[in-house]
Amino acid sequence: MGLSRRESGASDPDAAAVEVRLRGLAEGVVALDELADAALETAAEEFLCASGERWGGTWRGVTVGALLDRPDVTVDPDATHVRVAADGYAVCVPLRTALDAVLAVERGGEALPAARAPRFVAPVDAGRTVKGVRELRFLRLAPEETPQDYEELGY
Repeated sequence: MGLSRRESGASDPDAAAVEVRLRGLAEGVVALDELADAALETAAEEFLCASGERWGGTWRGVTVGALLDRPDVTVDPDATHVRVAADGYAVCVPLRTALDAVLAVERGGEALPAARAPRFVAPVDAGRTVKGVRELRFLRLAPEETPQDYEELGY
């Protein structure tokens, strides 16, 4: 059975329709409501969001690594970084960091509102988590490029 955000208490009827697109050196689309409950993992992280809000606790979602194991997703082995993007905000992290990151759909046992789901949760610096992720763009950075060249931090 897929995770239904409506069943878990979310009041937003569009919450279950959230999709994350994989682009660049990857290809695929993942609809979060189609993920089996057993596919979700837990992460405990706390951080200060760029908005100034402190977020912490137990997050539940799917790891980026698990998304890449799906048969309907392809990824080029030359990828070195992942640009994690929402509307007007993006960070670029090393692939190793992204693989263990969780695209969280719940926090503290409660479904995240559609505007905040999924949230990229990883052991990264403050302001480098992303709420409302809509795209994971897999990149191969040349030695002279920096991850910051691909970011939109809004501050």
